[in-house]
Amino acid sequence: MKKLLLAVLILASSQMQFAYCADNDSLYEAAQPFESKLYNDVDPYQDEDTIKYSWSPYPLFRTSTDLYFKDITIPPGYYLLTPRNLKGRDFVLFKQNGKVEFIIPAVKKEATPINFYDANVPKIKLNGWQKFTSGVRKKFYDTAKDSGRVTPPSSYVNVEVEVKYIIITLYYGEDKYTLLFKRSPY
Repeated sequence: MKKLLLAVLILASSQMQFAYCADNDSLYEAAQPFESKLYNDVDPYQDEDTIKYSWSPYPLFRTSTDLYFKDITIPPGYYLLTPRNLKGRDFVLFKQNGKVEFIIPAVKKEATPINFYDANVPKIKLNGWQKFTSGVRKKFYDTAKDSGRVTPPSSYVNVEVEVKYIIITLYYGEDKYTLLFKRSPY
């Protein structure tokens, strides 16, 4: 009886894994790369972000392996992940030194769960003196704030490695973007 139950559980889990991979296969095939090029490889909204936010609003992502999306190969390195809606579709820009290196489509865009950042992003632990000085600095900044710049939205990057795909989930503000990459170009 135990062997039968174990066999059923293994069969069910392998079927669930196959269904999940089949879903990723269909999402990957349906995703189409950006069909044009940005002028001088510059993000068209980069200046707007520079003026609006106090510091860079986008997360820095480091990859130590090649990422493959269709005919695009992203080599290892550091990239700023910048979500954008271009021509009515959602893309994530991989930027280095202010230039857009790669434009990858988001296969899914969903809402970020409520309280996601509070539960998943670690908070800096401050001692008494640090709490006091940050409180004074914040009070001074609030009274002397004349630049009009705001704090950027929260962001978080999660990477899952599967047998066939690498799934990068970018949480940015109220949106969650999912990117699919193949583990090998074949």
